[in-house]
Amino acid sequence: MDGFYFFWATWISWILVTFFMRHSLARVLFAFAILLTISLSGFSFNFAGHRIFATVFLLAVIGFLFIFASKRVGRGTFGSICLGIAYAGMLLWELTNPVALLIPRILLFSLTLFALVIYLTRNFHLQIGIICLGFSIGEVVYLLLLDIYGLQQDAGSFKAMDVMGIVLLLLISAKLLNLLRKYLRNKSKWTPGRT
Repeated sequence: MDGFYFFWATWISWILVTFFMRHSLARVLFAFAILLTISLSGFSFNFAGHRIFATVFLLAVIGFLFIFASKRVGRGTFGSICLGIAYAGMLLWELTNPVALLIPRILLFSLTLFALVIYLTRNFHLQIGIICLGFSIGEVVYLLLLDIYGLQQDAGSFKAMDVMGIVLLLLISAKLLNLLRKYLRNKSKWTPGRT
């Protein structure tokens, strides 16, 4: 069952990007990045006894590209580190106290990461960069912390990618809803302040 939400979220994201974004180079890059993430999601390799999926490195590269393209490298890198530490902390909290999860894991993690990235910046491209790089940092930090205690863990597994896919879908949906709100506000005759 792991990976179900990831594949649904990424395919829906691809459809939203391909058919609802304005024709531009950004749309092509978004669609290509989503398809590449889907294609590489099953590939993994062993590093120091740990299984690391290719999506961890791919998301880190995508995150860096989006952060550098936004020209807010300092803010994006700092936000990614903060988000990565928060994500690793949530994973450790789940490991030590799984009974405390009152709502499903995927929903709790997705909504928390979504809220954090929305809080960090309003720039959509920077949000994508922060979540991609932060997710990769969180997975690697969690892997290294478990390695200290001699525990084996996969980095970038389908269970983790479910969370990532839903966060990306939420970000894209929020962007589309914001564009729809602006469009409807421009088309309507009502303006704020007029009674």
